[in-house]
Amino acid sequence: MNKTLFYFKITMAVVYTAIGVYILTNSNSLKGLAGETYTPVIGGLVLAYGLFRGYNVLKIEKNKDQDN
Repeated sequence: MNKTLFYFKITMAVVYTAIGVYILTNSNSLKGLAGETYTPVIGGLVLAYGLFRGYNVLKIEKNKDQDN
């Protein structure tokens, strides 16, 4: 994987994780878009997606290094 692409994917994983944490900690973050009941659910899903993306990028990079 190209190093630029690797850093971009890691950056996006961090951004998704940060947005998920923000949504979870700020109950008014989705005011007008989703009810207060759904805000923690959406925040948790975005946080989990960010962690999943980061894990996959690191796993792919590790496997690539082992193949060489």
